[in-house]
Amino acid sequence: MSGNALWQYRWSDDFALGDPTVDGQHRAFFEEAAALRAALASDEPKECIVAYCAAFVANLRSHFADEEDLMGRIGFPALAIHRQEHERLLARTEEVVAGIHAADCLIDCLLGAHALMEALVEHVTNQDMRIKTFMPRQCA
Repeated sequence: MSGNALWQYRWSDDFALGDPTVDGQHRAFFEEAAALRAALASDEPKECIVAYCAAFVANLRSHFADEEDLMGRIGFPALAIHRQEHERLLARTEEVVAGIHAADCLIDCLLGAHALMEALVEHVTNQDMRIKTFMPRQCA
């Protein structure tokens, strides 16, 4: 899978919004994608992948709350739309995690995790960059 585009994503400071909490969480998404790749490549037991997913969902919920709080503080005009995107991504995350729990083989886990991480990285690199233009100058 090393030729797969998802696994080639690397954090760039260009993705930073200017908020230390949210930027740290975004950076963690990229690190988690790399950690998941390593776990899957080393044939970690399914229980480890499931535990990773449970922690990831908890982190994602916390991140979305923090990001929505930031958008509210800076008066981001598309907050309601962005919140709907978060709800969609969280629902998709929960579907993928349920699929991983039910998966009979590691490749099914890999495919689900891949689709999820690709959607989240795309969200950070595209959707969240819209927030950056509304950040106060001293933060951005």
